[in-house]
Amino acid sequence: MESSGLSRRSKAYKFASEKTPESFSFFCDFLRENVNGAISIDNRGDTVLHLLAIQGNVDVMESLVGEELLTNELLMKKNVNGNTALHEAARFGQAGVAEIMLRKKQDLVMERNESNETPLYLAAAYGKREVFQVLENFGSDCLTRRRDGRTILHAAVEGERYYLAMRILESYPNLARQHDEKGMTALNLLVTKPTSFRSRSSYVLYDLSRTPFIPWQIVEAIIYFYIPTMYVETALELPAAGNVEDPSNNGVVMSKLERPSFTKTILGFYLLKKIDHAKQKHVLALMLANKLIEKEDWSHYIHTDSEASSIGRRNRALDPLLQATRLGILEVVMAILNKYPEAADSFDENGRNILHISVEQKHRFIYDYLMNFVAYKDRMLADIDFRGNTILHLATCVGNPTRSPPGLARNQFVDDVDGRWNTDFHVGAKRGSVGVVNQMSWDVLWFKLVKHDSYPHLWHLRNFDGKAAEELFEENHAALREEAEKAAKHVSDNLIIVAILIGTINFAALFTLPGGFDQNTGIPMLLKSNRQEIQFFMVYIGLALFFAFLSLATLMLIQLSRFDTNDFHIAIPLKTIISCITIIYSTGFSATAFAQGYILEGELGAFLATFLIFFELLVCFVLALIMIDTKSFDLLRKYGSKGASTSRAMPRAAVWRAAVAARSSSASLEGGTVKGRFALNEAEETLKMGEALGVQFNGKRAAVLEKIVNLELKDKEQIEGGVRDGV
Repeated sequence: MESSGLSRRSKAYKFASEKTPESFSFFCDFLRENVNGAISIDNRGDTVLHLLAIQGNVDVMESLVGEELLTNELLMKKNVNGNTALHEAARFGQAGVAEIMLRKKQDLVMERNESNETPLYLAAAYGKREVFQVLENFGSDCLTRRRDGRTILHAAVEGERYYLAMRILESYPNLARQHDEKGMTALNLLVTKPTSFRSRSSYVLYDLSRTPFIPWQIVEAIIYFYIPTMYVETALELPAAGNVEDPSNNGVVMSKLERPSFTKTILGFYLLKKIDHAKQKHVLALMLANKLIEKEDWSHYIHTDSEASSIGRRNRALDPLLQATRLGILEVVMAILNKYPEAADSFDENGRNILHISVEQKHRFIYDYLMNFVAYKDRMLADIDFRGNTILHLATCVGNPTRSPPGLARNQFVDDVDGRWNTDFHVGAKRGSVGVVNQMSWDVLWFKLVKHDSYPHLWHLRNFDGKAAEELFEENHAALREEAEKAAKHVSDNLIIVAILIGTINFAALFTLPGGFDQNTGIPMLLKSNRQEIQFFMVYIGLALFFAFLSLATLMLIQLSRFDTNDFHIAIPLKTIISCITIIYSTGFSATAFAQGYILEGELGAFLATFLIFFELLVCFVLALIMIDTKSFDLLRKYGSKGASTSRAMPRAAVWRAAVAARSSSASLEGGTVKGRFALNEAEETLKMGEALGVQFNGKRAAVLEKIVNLELKDKEQIEGGVRDGV
């Protein structure tokens, strides 16, 4: 009897997806034999009705209704997770089955599972638009909340069902400001999905090396650019003039465009389909973010002095701008600041503004945007956090977040509780690999870039631990610098052997030319009969020797480097780039000389050999580009052109004072430097620089010196007063 029962359960699993007369009769008999059919079929506690709902077997469901076997008790039966058959139909998008059950028992739409989720919530979470519409039509509560306080808009955003989320937002705009038990609105939740935005994807040309193979990233970015967008916002006529002032009813709705069949066919290929899916998701996510930002009440994120206590700071609502800045979502940062420019003065629980966060996380594109387009960037540069850290202190953390996997919220360089620095290696660089050298170079370059933009007064300020920014940088990077030195020497050792071998081979080939030499004159024999081809051969060998020796020289320079912190700024990255390029070109010209030798021997046709030579040179050129660390190269280029943008962001006098402070700092004492001594040194250096540039003081040098000293002391008092006020 027991085996017979198990057999019928197995048949129930089998027949649930079939629409044969045998399956109709089986389920009718099964429900008649079992009292109301409420027996569990599997370990999940599912009944036959759950299985039919999952499979969307409308025919069997209609036959059960006709036989009056679809009872209320069966419809209300729940599995171990508290899901009714309607929950399963909503989860799997079976709109036909859901409608049949709701016609039989409409209040089934209000049933909740163990997580307090209604069928409508599951339909939103899984993006099942048709089922969502059916449940909505049958009177489902669209303002329902899950146990943790999340709404159906939260559910759609959490599941990255942005098209449905846009529809929900158009119908129920008030849901945009609803938050869950953790204080997260739909916008907060959307910002935690960085891969839903293009700026954090690999489909960009301005930030290469996000994929292992850079040329393929370039190809994907170009394809991404030319794929048409399916979703657009359409402006409608407003029913009344008064609605113009209502941002929640601005007469703009989203519409989906139909594509031609040819476009559908082309984009149906796997690789193109993946890129197309990513672009449509990025478009929808940005449209949804803009809508949520429009409906946001930013007064919730503006805090008074009474909320400045540590307890008040930890109970604040999550600021989407701070989230987006920390995760590097440039589009959201730009959208928020365009709508609410006053949001630029937001601070996190540690007293850091968005410029501080972008520097700490090394999001250089957000940093550039803030430096070039935010009105009060000078004040943001001068801010000091609750532990006395300036923006330059925050640039001393170890690691390169731009190389972290997309979606990584934060590498804990700084502990949020006590502000102590974490000097562990970043996940993007492996100990002993050349990536450690690149990481050290990136960190040094980033620190100098931020220092170049910051005020000279901040260069020597100490935090509450008594450390200046440069001291903190050296302390945090001591272990990384040692690892970078070992890795650079290890790699250069191996490359030196390769360069010597290539040079030896080409040197030997130069004295063993095809056809031999004339015993009387020592001139190559083929130089008389095939002068042009033998000259090409000798040129290729000469170029291979030149690049091999140049590579050997740069590798020896790397070995002889001091590996101080400043060496990782320009010297070591430049030597690494030159050595990589030259060793690739020496290898390429060696292969080209080999192909030219085939021409001289008559083994290959001239056309084929010429094609092979040009192909080899092209491959060498591409490999040389790939071998260059694109991040370092881009930052070197960017840092070289930074002066133009910085001159707009910072007054010319500040640039002058930066140079003066760099010279005068060597004359000041470490630790407890007397203010007057440092101000006097800086003033003296200012006058010396002025004299070097031809400035005439006309006998008033002492008066000018005194005035400069007074100005320096006054500036330092203002900064120290700002530190005390911030504390």
